[in-house]
Amino acid sequence: MNNPVNIRMFALNILYAVLIQKHKAKASIEHIISEQNWEPRDAALLREMVYGVLRYYYALEADVSRFIKQKPEDHSRIALLLGAYQLRHMRIPDHAAVSETVAAIKPYVSQDAGFINAVLRKVSDSEPPKKLKPHQRAELPKWMYTSWREAFGADTVQDMMQACKQPADLCLAVFKHRTAWIEQAVAQGFEATEGELSPYAVLLDAKTNVAKLPGYAEGEFIVIDQAAQAATLGVCVSEEKGHILDLCAAPGGKTALLAKRFPKANVTAIELNPKRIPRLQENLKRLDIENVEMMQADATHLPYKDNSVDAMMLDAPCTASGTLRRHPDAKFLHDKESPEQVAVLQKELLTEALRVLKPSGSLVYAVCSIHPQENEAVVNAFHGVQSTQRLFPSLTHDGFFFAQIIKQG
Repeated sequence: MNNPVNIRMFALNILYAVLIQKHKAKASIEHIISEQNWEPRDAALLREMVYGVLRYYYALEADVSRFIKQKPEDHSRIALLLGAYQLRHMRIPDHAAVSETVAAIKPYVSQDAGFINAVLRKVSDSEPPKKLKPHQRAELPKWMYTSWREAFGADTVQDMMQACKQPADLCLAVFKHRTAWIEQAVAQGFEATEGELSPYAVLLDAKTNVAKLPGYAEGEFIVIDQAAQAATLGVCVSEEKGHILDLCAAPGGKTALLAKRFPKANVTAIELNPKRIPRLQENLKRLDIENVEMMQADATHLPYKDNSVDAMMLDAPCTASGTLRRHPDAKFLHDKESPEQVAVLQKELLTEALRVLKPSGSLVYAVCSIHPQENEAVVNAFHGVQSTQRLFPSLTHDGFFFAQIIKQG
């Protein structure tokens, strides 16, 4: 597959699915790549265009809107953003970026081809707008920017969103001696450094082929962001052979970390979605982990008696607002009501988790969101909160919130 026009057509289709139909970008991209059986170069170009437009959406919108008198049809509007991204951020000749984007729109809105050509040529001949509104400069929806500015301050928001404009590093939890593993990886030509949030964390380039890293087949590591590792490290078990639940467990990074930290404990990984379980099982098999039991179950109705489990990890469903480095589509999949709506489920999950936890047992509540409605507003409704920590997105880790709770009574 070497036709760049077709790649832009697919990029346009995926961006429409994300921005208009609220579909997740990663699943759409991977489905098309596997279906088309593309070369790595073409797959990389598709990812670059889709994620690039999503990362720089608001600046691109300000850029092209200067040359438009009225809002165009959705496909055409997205094509303008796609063309502008190529002109501003990619090493593609301007004439090629314009002509190939114009060709890509024709199957969707053929009558707008001339209009798109004219606007993109004006973008090509101009400098980017120097003045952007604060939410545009932060690359955030206005409601999200306003909420975070009030909660954290404008400077913090701009700093963390500057980091989110960069693709996320690959992060591993390495279960053998970390320094020795890094030395081995470096000797094989990989650039690897220690993460600061976890004694297991190793950072590598985002484009690293995981299967070619040393120790992959031997199960020496698993992919998991170091912020998620830090949250998981908060789980503690008083009984060496205690029973630990990992709720909402897929894809299995936290399950693996729990199993490796507490090799004599009985870990039960609970996942509601049956489609996510095979990947979890595959990861645990590669890691040669034998102290984990899989269970498909609804974590709001756990099949356990009251006060029966020693410790628990609850990585609750959330708006994923802390993962914008990795998933820039997350800011388009929710609206200002979403954090409070999701918090209802989070409180329900936490209530059920505490029901089955033994008195004095340890529970970690974690979400990869930094919305206060999904953070303190959730855990402060419960007794026994020992500590809380919010990690803002940075160049080396996702945004995360986690709290350690000890059950009272």
